[in-house]
Amino acid sequence: MKNVYFGLIILALAACGGAGGSDGGTPLQPATAAVLAADQLVFDSDRSGNHEIFVMKTDGTGVVQLSRDARFENWWPRISPDRKRILFYRSPHGDPENYSRASLWSMAADGSGVTQLRAAGQDGWTMQGHAEWSPDGRRIAMFGSAGAALEVFVTDAQGQNPVQFTRRGGINTDVSWSPDGSKLLFNGCPAGVSPCTPPQYEIFVMPAIPLAASTQLTHDGLADYDPYFSPDGSKIAWLVTVDPSRFQISPGVNLGSWAIRMANADGSHAAYLINDGNINSKPAWALDGRSLFFHRMELAPLVEGKFGVFRIGVDGSGLTRLTPVGSGVNEHPSN
Repeated sequence: MKNVYFGLIILALAACGGAGGSDGGTPLQPATAAVLAADQLVFDSDRSGNHEIFVMKTDGTGVVQLSRDARFENWWPRISPDRKRILFYRSPHGDPENYSRASLWSMAADGSGVTQLRAAGQDGWTMQGHAEWSPDGRRIAMFGSAGAALEVFVTDAQGQNPVQFTRRGGINTDVSWSPDGSKLLFNGCPAGVSPCTPPQYEIFVMPAIPLAASTQLTHDGLADYDPYFSPDGSKIAWLVTVDPSRFQISPGVNLGSWAIRMANADGSHAAYLINDGNINSKPAWALDGRSLFFHRMELAPLVEGKFGVFRIGVDGSGLTRLTPVGSGVNEHPSN
C-alpha cells in the first residue's frame, strides 16, 4: 500500500504530462463478453475523465470500457478465478486511491451487475484495500484497519464476515494468495520496528490460517510492496523503491525510482527484473507465467509523466508498452 499522499503527488505530476484521450483514436466499444478470455487483462484508466475499469487483449488491442459512473474513481480491478467477475474499488470523484474513503465492489465480466460488497467504514474500518480473490473464488483477502494498525483480513466471496489473519501491529498490507491457496504473501515491518514506515517494509509469507506465524522473505532495507506468486508457485515478484531520493517534485518530496524484483518462493536468489531508474510498479503475472504486466512511468528520460501499462518477459526481455502515450493514466493491470 502506498501512502495516500503519494497518489495525490502522482495525479499532480500526471496533470502536466500530456493530454488524455482514447487509445490512438479508436472508439471504445460496448462490452459483451460474459467470460474474460485468457488473452485479456483488466486495468484502470482516467482516459474518459475519471478513473474507470477497462479490459484489453494482452497485446494492447481491443480496448473495452467496463465501468461507467462519473460519480466515482474506480481502480484496482481483479479477475475472479472463473473469469466471470471483477473486483474493484471506488472512492468519490476527484479522490482516487484514497483507502480511507474506499468501498469494494464487483461486476460481471461484461460490466453489468455492479454490486457494492463493502462500504467505506464497514466493520469500523478506517481503511481498506488490495482485495484479492482466493484461487477457488470462495474468499477475498485484503487489508483493513484494526484499531491503529492495518492488518490482513479474509472475507467470504461477498466481502462479508471478515476474519483477522494478522495481529502484528503497524502496517500489514499488499496481501496475495499462493496458487494453491495455502499461503499468503504480504508486506510489513519486522517485529519490534516502530514506527513502521516505508523504508522498513519487507515481504512476508504465512500459512493461510488466522494468526499463523509469518516468515520474512526479504532483508533488503528498502520499501518493498505488492508481492505475488508465479502461477506455478515457484517464484515471487514484487516492487521495491530502490532510490527514494530521485525525481524531486517539491522540497522534501520525491517520487523515487522503483524496480521490480523476482526471487524463488522462499526469497532466495533475488534479482532485479527491471531496474532502469524509472518508476516500475505493481507486477502482475501472466496466466502462462512467461511474462509480467505492470504500470510504469518513464521519467529517465522523460517520455510521459503518467503511468502506462507495460509487459516484460520473465527473463527481462521484450519490454513493451501496451497503452499508448496520450491515453491518460493507466494502472493496475491484472491478467
